[in-house]
Amino acid sequence: MERFFESKPVVYMSKFIDMIMLNVIFLISCIPVFTIGAAWTAMYYTCVKVIRRDRGKVWQEYKHSFVVNFKAATGVWVILAVAEGVLAVLTFRLLVHGHGSLSAAVIGLAMAGFLFTLAMMIYAFAVLSRFTVNAKGTIQNAVFISIHHGGETVYMLVLTLGLATLIMMGWKFLPVILLIMPSAYMLLISLIMEKILIQYTPEEEEVTSDDAGIDPEDMLYAEEHKDKPWYLEGGDKNE
Repeated sequence: MERFFESKPVVYMSKFIDMIMLNVIFLISCIPVFTIGAAWTAMYYTCVKVIRRDRGKVWQEYKHSFVVNFKAATGVWVILAVAEGVLAVLTFRLLVHGHGSLSAAVIGLAMAGFLFTLAMMIYAFAVLSRFTVNAKGTIQNAVFISIHHGGETVYMLVLTLGLATLIMMGWKFLPVILLIMPSAYMLLISLIMEKILIQYTPEEEEVTSDDAGIDPEDMLYAEEHKDKPWYLEGGDKNE
């Protein structure tokens, strides 16, 4: 019986059920809208810790991250969501009403700003899930990392926009997509993101991020561990 529960099909099915459960919790958490930042942070945290590292339970870990990071995540979400909304509206209005070379240049700048803000969102909530940092520090770190790791940033933007396009094309199956896509997307993002975050995560309790160009006061451990922390498993700082 023990071998049955340890078999790969059973393990994969258990992971799939955990992902469905995580998606349901995430979607419910996003209903108030202003909580999307905390929900996004908790989703990433739970995907990596529970789904990928087999540590803890979905609900307990999600709730822990949601509560701990709620204030900072909400601040980051409000700032970036407003900026993204303004840039989206500006781009749309220029596309509809703009004419001439000047409008084309402004449209290009607005679209670039929109994509960069989206990249900051992708990084910000992942950073917040891993480190204790305020809203200002999170945004500063997101800007630095998104620029410093430009190649990875492009990959994650392409992945994000590609999945968004698939969702719009398959809107008739939206309920099914929403039950599967959020955690699947976050897992794909984490495959790239974890190789980046590991470079800024010291193995010792003392934080030394001078070489990374990040203020140590802005990036600290979120948890204390006597043994090797779960987020250092399976990662290589030289990757």
